[in-house]
Amino acid sequence: MSTLLTAIKSRLAELERTVVGVKRAYTDAPSSLPHADLPIFLNFTGPATFTKIGETLGEETRTFFARLYVKPILGGIDGEAEAAATEYLAAARDVLLSHPSMGKSVAGSPISFVERVEYLGDGGVMVMPFANENFVGSEFRVTITTIVPVTIAKFD
Repeated sequence: MSTLLTAIKSRLAELERTVVGVKRAYTDAPSSLPHADLPIFLNFTGPATFTKIGETLGEETRTFFARLYVKPILGGIDGEAEAAATEYLAAARDVLLSHPSMGKSVAGSPISFVERVEYLGDGGVMVMPFANENFVGSEFRVTITTIVPVTIAKFD
């Protein structure tokens, strides 16, 4: 994975750890989700679009999926897991909206080449599989536009 994508996913995880009640946020998906560590954010790199803005520059707009796993589906009493996940919808939204450039964070420095960050919303409360287990949680979508250098091949 490119250094820029890693930096973006790391910053997302850093911001997600500030959501009250979240115990962990991972840049890359672990092999399992320990129940004692829930709620956990996992970040996934989604699709991108590319727009050329000059001969040697372009804008890449990529969607990132921040998936919040709150509780195993088979635990507790009816409705408990859904109610727990619902509590995080506004809290996670507010954290993601409060950092429109992803620059002012615990680390304090902006990520080079990040031009624009847009919060697209959440997927509501849903059942989400991970490592052969089902969890109740939600998926938050963020698009991040970056400036990308374009290298022209010799003799082209």
